Amino acid sequence: MRTAVIVKSLKIGGMERAAINLADTFANEGHESHLIYFKAKDKSLSPNKSVKTHLFELEKLLKLTIIGVILNLIAKLLNGIIRHSYFVWQGLLLSPIFNYKLKQLEKKYGKFDLIIIRGQGTFEMIWTYNSDKLVIQQVNILRKYKTPLNNFFRRLIFSNKQIMCNAPSVFKELEVDFKNSKVNYKNLYVIPSPINTKLIKQRALEYEPDINSKYIINIGRLAPVKNISLLIDAFAYAKYDLGLDHKLVIVGDGNLKSTLEKQVQKLNLCNDVYFTGALTNPYPWLKKAELFVFTSLNEGLPNVLLESLACETNIVSTRGRGGTLDIMSDELSKNLTSFEKKEVAKKIIELLNSTNNVDYTKQLERYTPSEIVKNYIKAYL
Repeated sequence: MRTAVIVKSLKIGGMERAAINLADTFANEGHESHLIYFKAKDKSLSPNKSVKTHLFELEKLLKLTIIGVILNLIAKLLNGIIRHSYFVWQGLLLSPIFNYKLKQLEKKYGKFDLIIIRGQGTFEMIWTYNSDKLVIQQVNILRKYKTPLNNFFRRLIFSNKQIMCNAPSVFKELEVDFKNSKVNYKNLYVIPSPINTKLIKQRALEYEPDINSKYIINIGRLAPVKNISLLIDAFAYAKYDLGLDHKLVIVGDGNLKSTLEKQVQKLNLCNDVYFTGALTNPYPWLKKAELFVFTSLNEGLPNVLLESLACETNIVSTRGRGGTLDIMSDELSKNLTSFEKKEVAKKIIELLNSTNNVDYTKQLERYTPSEIVKNYIKAYL
């Protein structure tokens, strides 16, 4: 089987890491695997050497001609008239370029049996492209366009497409959203993201985290949806009111970093909260942590929770929308809590003091790479 996984960029991020993981999985299972990305900026991640990697800089290619520059300016002008419509006009321009580049690849390597585009933002760039080999992987709750044309835009990009999501909870929301928006899609399946436990365990031994204290951890973008401000408030309550003697390590970067740092200063926690920035390999920090605390408002299938389980680090999580609840099921459901700082703090203390052992192997059985590949073959070939 010849596969292509397509993602917007290879910067440090959960979606990008999951795209690489999927491409690696196809290669490791004996298939010819390709990874295509659209933006070279901030490239920090790479698949293993058996994956063939290709950069399609569609936006730069568009601007190589005067006509392309003019058409792109027209697209921006139209976005000023019809708000939030830039992707519509951009997709009309970039899709033919993508189709040409893809055909060039297929001339060299042969036709693809499966083409997986990860993420709504990635597919918006080439939304007119369609093929019986194409699958759109909707990796999160469907993003709403802030315009009365929301339903029209959804029909425009998702109609007559094969769509796949990675969590049952996301599947249920997509069914409702597509019904309300009158999207006539070809099919809709659930296939979870694979997790390479063996590789994560190996990478978790690559270096020793520079910290001498016991700590709890969070890993992710410093963005509003990740709700890190709640984590910091809960940590402060656990420290000052419940006697927590651990540090808090926050791995990641984003627009809210300075705001969160100010919050830490205001709570007099500068000696207790560590911001490491984004890390290409956060697994040693994750493995050494005594607890992973997840406060995200909504997710697709949060890969970082699977990575935490692979590192055998227990989890406290809020009851966010989407795939969080699919992972935090069975014996892990007792680790769930509300979006109230005192409840999060109490759950942190409870699990740090708990002697119950989690069967990490059992929790990850559903995400075995070989089984995930079989699911793809069954659904689309």
